[in-house]
Amino acid sequence: MDGDSRKAVGTQGHAASLGEGATSSWRVGCWLSEKKKKTFSIHTFSQYCRCRGMELVLIDSSRPLAAQGPFHAILHKLTDVIIKAQEGDTRAQGQLQQVEDYLSSHPEVLVVDPLSSVKSLMDRWTAYHIIQECIPKDKGEDIFMPEFVEIQTADRAEILHLLQDGGVHFPFVCKRSVAQGSASHEMAIIFNADGLKDLLSPPCVAQNFVNHNAVLHKVFVVGESYFVVERPSLKNFSAGDQSTIYFNSHDVSKAGSSSFLNQLDSRDKVSCPSLPLCREKFEHVLTKLRQQLGITLFGVDIIVENRTSRHAIIDINAFPSYDGVSDPFSVVADHLQSLLSQHCGVSRAAVNASTCYCQPNRAKVSVPDSVGPNKDSMTVRTESANSSLIMLTNGTDYNNGSGFDSSKMTNGETLAPPRIDGVGLTEIVSRKDVPYTEFGKGQEVYLGGLANGNGPACVTTSADEDQCCKQLTNGEKLGFVRLAKV
Repeated sequence: MDGDSRKAVGTQGHAASLGEGATSSWRVGCWLSEKKKKTFSIHTFSQYCRCRGMELVLIDSSRPLAAQGPFHAILHKLTDVIIKAQEGDTRAQGQLQQVEDYLSSHPEVLVVDPLSSVKSLMDRWTAYHIIQECIPKDKGEDIFMPEFVEIQTADRAEILHLLQDGGVHFPFVCKRSVAQGSASHEMAIIFNADGLKDLLSPPCVAQNFVNHNAVLHKVFVVGESYFVVERPSLKNFSAGDQSTIYFNSHDVSKAGSSSFLNQLDSRDKVSCPSLPLCREKFEHVLTKLRQQLGITLFGVDIIVENRTSRHAIIDINAFPSYDGVSDPFSVVADHLQSLLSQHCGVSRAAVNASTCYCQPNRAKVSVPDSVGPNKDSMTVRTESANSSLIMLTNGTDYNNGSGFDSSKMTNGETLAPPRIDGVGLTEIVSRKDVPYTEFGKGQEVYLGGLANGNGPACVTTSADEDQCCKQLTNGEKLGFVRLAKV
């Protein structure tokens, strides 16, 4: 980075900084809706960014963007603003114009992801055509986009003609053309010609329904990596005299959903066993989508057609929730750091060496007193990078009279702040979004790791395991490790 860039980084704008006290190489403006800030746990994400040399700055939409810079990058989900602007909302139009003007006058700023690409994904008809273009013609036996048409009329005869020409048959799923916002999840299954009167208000998209044994695979993409999360989905249907079914796709396919719509009929459980997802069938499509759109944060919904095992991409969206992805904040922060490193010509190693990478900035807890009965093991590393890890195993009690002589176990070295799965005290708290205050002197702190081994859960000052389980892990078993007073 040149001198001017370094100087720009040190200039503090008036936007709300989430990385206070950090030595940051880059300032990243963050424009997210209030809902997105909550679902993506923005304060947790900011700490991961800070540890990677990035200062996350919340952009105030009511103030000029230029006055809140300078920025090296802008991370956004402006879909709500774009939708409102398209609907004629003058305030949203002004906000969108402000962003576009700023980016036009600051071409050096990295945008994650390009506004033009995000806009193209917000219209289902356009997005579906893009997906079709990214599927090689010779791959039709492996992966496909179900036939679809856009409906802009209420005339039944005209609709039937559109369906026939577009290869759409009954039953089909009717979706709103706008692919973002809460209303985009409202859909209907149309089973016959009589059901055409139940279409959602045009413009809408009719897409062939594909039987897939009530299993949806949400593929979350972060740069060149992707993560697959399995969710419930609609059960199998066929054309007939059945009345139109209205549903909310978010409710039907949320984790743990038990809607009657995603419960397979008994005959299907026997005759149509679920078929596995084959990554080789869709990976090349993800690559093409990244290349064609220039986007790096997106999600696609994939189902596996029963009886044929063909994979169908049925939807796509920008900057998804990443709900169900293990440690999404770290993954996205790593990706953002990598993009900035490439964009600014700085190595990630150089950034990490100059920042407080994963270093706790709260209470310094040194030597463990005892190990709770539910914890299989706890790893504590010494300050020296050359020292071996110390494993505190289940059932060991270092307060049984013999005491805990750390010098014997560490050759006299000082124990560093405890970590589980390589994550420090502060980040463990932040990862689960657990409210806490700075630990006071003399206070006992409990570090909780999930007993199933799936990673850190919480830090708490309460020794009541049952209560902590209910509050922090939805009842999942915790294995606690009690730490020394601070």
